[in-house]
Amino acid sequence: MKKPGKILLVAAIAVLSAAPALSCSLQDITTEPLRNIINQQGGYPISDEQCAMLNAHHLRIRVDGDAVVLDGVNLAWADVSVINADHVISTNSGVSTRINRKATPSQTVANQLFFEALQHAVNSLDWNAASGQFSSSGKSLLN
Repeated sequence: MKKPGKILLVAAIAVLSAAPALSCSLQDITTEPLRNIINQQGGYPISDEQCAMLNAHHLRIRVDGDAVVLDGVNLAWADVSVINADHVISTNSGVSTRINRKATPSQTVANQLFFEALQHAVNSLDWNAASGQFSSSGKSLLN
């Protein structure tokens, strides 16, 4: 009975070691508080394809936003675009706002709302149009 267990364990290890990484490394432009929220939620909610597109064009993800509690209301917003090394920002962006008046007011809830807004902003950004404003070397084509 021990032998099938060992075989199964060895097979699982072999499959996992041969599997490609599920996340892509990327550069970002954002504030430290927003980066902390993003890291606490497991990282940027972008696909490997979107990440590869950024890297192929030598671009970075740019995230602006906030997560606050105002007058007892949890509020968050996110604005996502792409930016090159010369700090030229694409004219295309994805934007989202989240408000929750029913949950107990807390920074934790506001932070979760920010991540939800970030996910929606990422999904609403036209990644092809945004990256298409830059050459493959990352130079702006917006002139």
